[in-house]
Amino acid sequence: MSMSDINISAQEYIYMAIHMLANRLQVLGDRFDPTISSKQWHVLAVISKFEKAPPNIGDVANVLGTSRQNIKKMASILQQRGFVRMEKDENDMRNILLNLTEQCAEYYRSREQLEHEYLAGVFSGLDDDMLNALKSGMGLLLGNIESMLEKGQEGSR
Repeated sequence: MSMSDINISAQEYIYMAIHMLANRLQVLGDRFDPTISSKQWHVLAVISKFEKAPPNIGDVANVLGTSRQNIKKMASILQQRGFVRMEKDENDMRNILLNLTEQCAEYYRSREQLEHEYLAGVFSGLDDDMLNALKSGMGLLLGNIESMLEKGQEGSR
């Protein structure tokens, strides 16, 4: 039996599928590369997108929707493995800035083709129109969730 065999609304199906996708993508991503976990890869990917200045731990936590403590723990592991440098911000010594190392850049270059193949496999069968619609819908869902969190509308308990 699969989720499509259960009589549920489209909203319920999508909500459940998002959770299932997150879990399965993490398992698949962790199998894809034993060097770093899927979550650590996300941290590196976010750091790499900050072009003007290196992000601090809070910046990365905000983008990924997780706690500063969680990012600091992952950044510490990534630093031990030589992928990240954690440095105090000269303008605010309370801030810890995250910089990618040359070893990290080499690591990304070495697996660039594999990543393209991986993403092609994950999104196989989805044309550009479907991908753009999915991107738009996911963006709206994320916005709704952020708005609800800001307003304290997590639901009745």
